[in-house]
Amino acid sequence: MASARELIPAAESSLGVDEIARHAGVAVQTIYDQFGSKGGLLVAVVLDVQRSAGLVEAIEGVFRSRDGEAAMRKMIAATLTLWHRGWPYIEFILRARRVDAVVGRENAQVDLLRHAHLWAICQRLEDEGRINGRRSAAWAADQVFALTTATVYEELVVRRGWSLKAATDAITGAALAAVLESGTTAVRSPAPDWIALESAAATRAARSGADATRFPGAWRRAAGKGPM
Repeated sequence: MASARELIPAAESSLGVDEIARHAGVAVQTIYDQFGSKGGLLVAVVLDVQRSAGLVEAIEGVFRSRDGEAAMRKMIAATLTLWHRGWPYIEFILRARRVDAVVGRENAQVDLLRHAHLWAICQRLEDEGRINGRRSAAWAADQVFALTTATVYEELVVRRGWSLKAATDAITGAALAAVLESGTTAVRSPAPDWIALESAAATRAARSGADATRFPGAWRRAAGKGPM
């Protein structure tokens, strides 16, 4: 895994198992024995990048928020921080996903889980009566997902030289303006039932083709049990 992390930043649009094995000084079969596939290795690398970027702790904080807007602000900040801290690896995924089928599949799985997190937050906003035009949580999640993609981060921070804070503030403002009904305020009573919302998100993600083995522990237990 360390060899994969060393090679990925300099890779163009694909990275073969044989190249990783040579760099690590092991047989190709060793990678398959340890990770099952190239995809399994990439999953391990992505999870390691997420941990080192503090994403796990940040998401735990998201789902302790007192209302949907506070959770959304935290989720957007966590997402942009991940793109920023893990940029060499995120950039590789952006380059490789269209030409490397394995990378494309792994990227799709990450996207499904990211969208599911956003849907749980937007469902709370819908429960609060705050979605613009009384549209659905799914509509709102689509909006925020699009506005917080790594390519938006790339355009503002990498290409145009914005600071992470400036980009986060701008993207957060745009996302909230897009999905929140003007003039509404946060509703904190009753408090968000984040466990139930995450359960429902896990169910939706699984039905959309997400690999339940990638879910956080609470989501794996909830998959297939929560309401739609």
